[in-house]
Amino acid sequence: MTSKFQRYADDEITDPSIRMPRQILATSTNQYSIDIVVSRWEKHLVEPSAAHEKYPWAAGLVMGIPVPSWHRPVVWNVGQKTRFIVAVWSGADLGSYMTNGWCDSGGGRATAENSDILIDGLQRLHSLEEYLLDRLAVPDAQGQPRVWSEVGNRERKRFLSTVFTHTHVSSDDEVLLRKTYDIYAMGVASRTNDQRAVR
Repeated sequence: MTSKFQRYADDEITDPSIRMPRQILATSTNQYSIDIVVSRWEKHLVEPSAAHEKYPWAAGLVMGIPVPSWHRPVVWNVGQKTRFIVAVWSGADLGSYMTNGWCDSGGGRATAENSDILIDGLQRLHSLEEYLLDRLAVPDAQGQPRVWSEVGNRERKRFLSTVFTHTHVSSDDEVLLRKTYDIYAMGVASRTNDQRAVR
């Protein structure tokens, strides 16, 4: 092991058989505002039964996005949720959420299993939903706890225009989707084995 950095190795000393991990599924990334995910959620709120008919196999929905049965549950506490919403207000980097866009209805009303599912970002999206439904209060600039309905339109527009990166894959292979979930959900912060989608 060396303590000296070298951008590229000398060809004669490297082992060409060594391969490092690679991306499992091709991804595309978009810098969308929170308003984009809220717009989708609003359609769901108008007719929630339509989403249940479209995704009968989903374990649940968050912000109108189906959550697969193999996804870990909501685990963030009130403090973590509050910190995320404060980060939105403060213009901090929010990270991203990932969905799968594969969709083949086969002529039926329901889409194929794992279509449109949330792969990563459940804790963040759930926090956002809780806040927008007035189930979570966060401190204003003076430290007073405030729910969404107390905030004026000018501030709401600022909140909704905050960038929340959306990463997207497209696959009908559940094993690859589960592996991708594990990399995103477990790659940085370790989780217990029962929270893994691929065991």
